[in-house]
Amino acid sequence: MNYYRRAFLPAAVVGIGLTCAGCGSLPAYEGEHRENRELAQIVGDSHFVRLPVTIYIRSVDETELGLMDRGVFVLPGVHDLLIDCTVTESQRTSRHHLHVEVDAGVKYRVVADTGPGNRECKDVQLVSL
Repeated sequence: MNYYRRAFLPAAVVGIGLTCAGCGSLPAYEGEHRENRELAQIVGDSHFVRLPVTIYIRSVDETELGLMDRGVFVLPGVHDLLIDCTVTESQRTSRHHLHVEVDAGVKYRVVADTGPGNRECKDVQLVSL
């Protein structure tokens, strides 16, 4: 029995590592590959993490994000974001639309304004990191 426990732990760590390695940013632009300094990166939270308030980016412009994508790389300019904000304690999810302008070489994060008591997402906004 002890052998199985010792064998399971390393296998579980490797499995979790491989899962999170895929949690990245999707290129959400057409054309050839570009360097990161030519793009803006917009990130939310991973679908595999349980936080008091979780921000999921559902889509950017016409590009939908999958479960393994927590963010996108986009060309500089104006973009439309569809965001889901979930408050764990109240189990409330709200959907938000953002119309944003981003610059090349900048990483942005979608953050929530939960208001008093962290009971609901009143609003979300994009901030540069």
